Amino acid sequence: MLDVLTWWLLLELIGIAVLPVAFRFFRNLPDRGYAFIKPLGLLLIAYPFWLLTSLGFLTNTRGAIVAVGIAVAAVSWWFLGRQSPVASQQSPVNNDATRNTQHDSPLTWLKQNLSIVLTTELIFTVAYVAWVIVRAYMPDILGTEKPMELAFLNGVLQSDHFPPLDPWLSGYAISYYYFGYVIIGMLTLLSGIASSVTFNLTIAMLFALGATGAFGLAYNLIRQSTVDSQQSTVQSPTSNLQHLIFSLFAPIFLVLIGNLEGFFEALHAKGIGSPEFWQWLDVKGLADAPVTNSFVPDDNWWWWRASRVIHDVIPGQNPEVIDEFPQFSFLLGDMHPHVLALPFVLLALAVALNLLNSESRIQNPESTQNVTAGKMMESPITTEIASSPTASRLLAMTIPNLELGIWNLRFLLLPLILGGLFFLNSWDILPYGFILIAAFAIARYRASNGWNPPATRDLAIFIIALGVLSVVLYLPFYVGFQSQAGGILPTLFVKTRLHQYLIIFGLFLFILGVFLVRLGIEQKLSLREWFNRAGPFLTAAISFPFLVAILALAILALTPALQDQARAAVADGSGNLFAMLLGAYLAPWLTNPWLFVVLAIFLATLAVLIQLRFSESSTTFVLLIAFTGLLLTFGVEFVYLRDQFGTRMNTVFKFYFQTWTLLSIAGAYGVFYLSHALSGIARAAWFVGLAILLGASMIYPTLAIPNRANGFQSPPTLDGIAWIRNVNPSDYAVIQWLNANAPRGSTILEAPGGEYSYGNRISMATGLPTVLGWAGHESQWRGGDKLFKDETKGIDRRVDVQRMYQTLDSKELLTLLDKYDIKFVVVGREEKNQYALSRTQIDKFGKVMALAFETDDARVYTRAQ
Repeated sequence: MLDVLTWWLLLELIGIAVLPVAFRFFRNLPDRGYAFIKPLGLLLIAYPFWLLTSLGFLTNTRGAIVAVGIAVAAVSWWFLGRQSPVASQQSPVNNDATRNTQHDSPLTWLKQNLSIVLTTELIFTVAYVAWVIVRAYMPDILGTEKPMELAFLNGVLQSDHFPPLDPWLSGYAISYYYFGYVIIGMLTLLSGIASSVTFNLTIAMLFALGATGAFGLAYNLIRQSTVDSQQSTVQSPTSNLQHLIFSLFAPIFLVLIGNLEGFFEALHAKGIGSPEFWQWLDVKGLADAPVTNSFVPDDNWWWWRASRVIHDVIPGQNPEVIDEFPQFSFLLGDMHPHVLALPFVLLALAVALNLLNSESRIQNPESTQNVTAGKMMESPITTEIASSPTASRLLAMTIPNLELGIWNLRFLLLPLILGGLFFLNSWDILPYGFILIAAFAIARYRASNGWNPPATRDLAIFIIALGVLSVVLYLPFYVGFQSQAGGILPTLFVKTRLHQYLIIFGLFLFILGVFLVRLGIEQKLSLREWFNRAGPFLTAAISFPFLVAILALAILALTPALQDQARAAVADGSGNLFAMLLGAYLAPWLTNPWLFVVLAIFLATLAVLIQLRFSESSTTFVLLIAFTGLLLTFGVEFVYLRDQFGTRMNTVFKFYFQTWTLLSIAGAYGVFYLSHALSGIARAAWFVGLAILLGASMIYPTLAIPNRANGFQSPPTLDGIAWIRNVNPSDYAVIQWLNANAPRGSTILEAPGGEYSYGNRISMATGLPTVLGWAGHESQWRGGDKLFKDETKGIDRRVDVQRMYQTLDSKELLTLLDKYDIKFVVVGREEKNQYALSRTQIDKFGKVMALAFETDDARVYTRAQ
C-alpha cells in the first residue's frame, strides 16, 4: 500500500512542478492543460536528465534526478509563475469557468476552476487505484514481451550514462526507442521501489494517465464548443456538469471498452450461431473454442483472440496480424513502447488543439501587431519580432498564440513533444506530426481568410522548424540507433475484410457515421453537392493504389537486386514477374473492395466537412483526428513498413492502436454533439444503437478481466517476479543477492533463453548485462545478427557461452571470460539442464573464480575485483 501511495504522490508532485508551464503554454484550452500536467512534467524532467546524462554531465543517480526536478520546478514556478499572460489575452471560452485576466496566476486559476481540477484528479486517482487492484491479481512478469521490458527497465537502472546498457548483449547499448524506460527508471530511482513492483505500478499509471488525458481532450473540445455553437445550429448546454459527464465517454472509449470480438466470444460460448457462420467470421481460433452453454468463455486466454481479429489468408501461409487496442494492452500488462507513449500522444493532441484554437492571435504577416478578436493590440513580443532577423520574425509569425520568437523557449515545447514521440514509439510521429501540422495550417488559413503567399511561407517555415528541431533535440539518440525498418513495400495477396474491420471499429464507425450525416444535414449538403465536393478526394482515394503499384514497379524495374526477392514473394516464380506482382497486389482489392469503398466514402466526407466547418474549432479538430485515424487504416491496405517479419503485422498493429486512440476522442465528442443535435425518433434510435454497441463493447472487459485474473483467487501482490520465488527459489535468491551485491553494470554469464521464455531470467530481473539474451529480438532491434553471430569475423556468442559452461580447459575459460569482461557466472537449474553440466564442469569455475553465493540449486561465482 505504501508503494502505491508513494508512486501516486510522486506523480502529483511532478505535475504540480510544471503547472505554470502548462498554464501559460495551453492558454487556448479551457482547462489550461491541467489534464496533461503529469505527462508534461515527466517529459520536462526526463528530457534534460536524459540529455545531460547522455552527454556525460550527469550520472544516472537519484541525486541527479532530484537536482533536475528541483531546477525544472524552480524555473516553472519562479519565472513562469510570476509572468502574467501577454496583453490580457482572453481564453477562447470567456466565462467564469475559464476566465484569464491579466492578473491571473496558476494558483488563482486553480481556485476559480476547482470543479475541473477535482474531477480530473478524481478520474486519475480512481483509474490508478482500480488498475492497481487489477494488476495485483495478474502481476507476473512472464510470457509475451514482459521479460524484455523488465530487462530494459533494469538496464536503465544499471547504467551510469545513456544510452543504457543492453542487458541481453553485453558491451553494447540498447538499440531501441528506450525513452519510456528512461522515464520509468527515473521514477523508480526517485521512489526507491523495486523495479519488479514499479513495472506493475507503471501499467496502472499509464491506464490512469490515458483516462485522464482522454477526459481532458474531450472536456476541452466540449467546452470549446460553447463558442462554436454560436455559429452552429446546435446549442451547447450551459451546465459545466453536463460537459464533465459527457467528457467521461472519452476514457471509457479509450481504456475501458474492448472491441466487439468479446460479444462474439459470448455468443459462441453459449452455442449460438452455425458452424458456417463462425467459419465466415474467421476470427482465429474462435470456431474451435469450447462451447460452455453459458455466455462466459472459459478457455485459457480466450481474450487474446480479440487482438487477432484480422485474419490474412495467403495460400501456404498463416501470417499473424495484430490489432491491439488499449484495454487489451492493459489487460495483457506489457510495458511496451506503444503503451508507454499513450499519455504523450494525448499530450501531443492537446498541443494540436491548442494550436487550432489560436488562430485569432496569429501574428499578422503584414504587421508587427497582434490581431485579437478583430482589433489590433500591442504585444510585448512586437518589438522583439520587429527587431529580429527575418528568419526569426517569420518563425515567430508561424507560432500562433504563443507570441514566440525563434529564441523563445516556449516554442521548443512543440518539437520537444513531437520529437519525444519518435523516441518513445517511433510509429507515433507520423499521425501526430500530421495532426500538428494540419492544425497549424487550418489556424493559419482561418487567420488569413484563405491561402496567400505569407500563409504558405509561414506553413513551410513551421514544418521545417518543427521537423529539424524534433530531430536536433534528440540527436544523441539518433547517433547510435539501429532499426530493422527496411523501407515501404506494397501489401500483396491480402485485404482486410469489412466485417472483421467492423468487429474492431464498429462502435466508432457508428458514432462517426451518424455524426457526419448530421453535419451534412446542418450544412444542407445534398447528394449532388457532396459528389461535387467529394469528387477530388474520391479520385485521390481511387488513384492511390494505382500510384503505389506504378511506383513500386518502377523501383523494381530500376533495381535488379530487388527482383530476386520479389520473385520469392510470389508462389509461382516462373511467369512474368511484373504481371504476377501486379496481380498479387490488385486482385485482392478488386475481389474484396468493400472496406476500401467504406473508407473512401468516410475519408472524402470528412475532408469535405473539414472545409465546411472551418469556423468551429472543436468540430474541425474532431473531423481532423477522425480523418487521420481512418487514413492510417486505409493506408495499410496498400503499403506497410518492411521489417524482419516480412508482413504487414507490425504496421497494422501500431497504426490500428493509434486509430483507436483517435477515434476514442472523436467518438466521445460525437456522443456529446449528437445527444444535443438530434431530437424525436432520430434521437431515440441513436441512443438505442449507441446503447447496444456500447453494451456489446463492455462485454470484453467484463468477462476478460476476471479470466485474466484467474477469478481473483490468488493472493494479491504487485511484485512481478514473486512467482519466481515459488517456482525456483534458488533463482530468486540469486537475483536478490546480485541486486544487493553486484557492482552497477557488471557483466554476468547465464544460459541464453529462447524467445518469450524463462531463459535470461537473471539479466531480466537485475538488468546486469549478459553475453546473449533473446537472440531473435536482438536481431529485430539491430536489423540483423552480425553483432552476435558473424562467421566471417568468427563471432558466435551462443557458442562462446556454451564453451564457457562445458569446457574443462581453464585457459580457454579465462580467455572467454576476459573477452566479455564477465564478473559473475551463474550456474542454476537452467544452465545445468541446457548444457547437461556434470559436477566436474560446474566445479571447474572454482579453480579460476571465487564462489560468492550458493543455494540448494544454484551458485554464483565471481572474479577477483
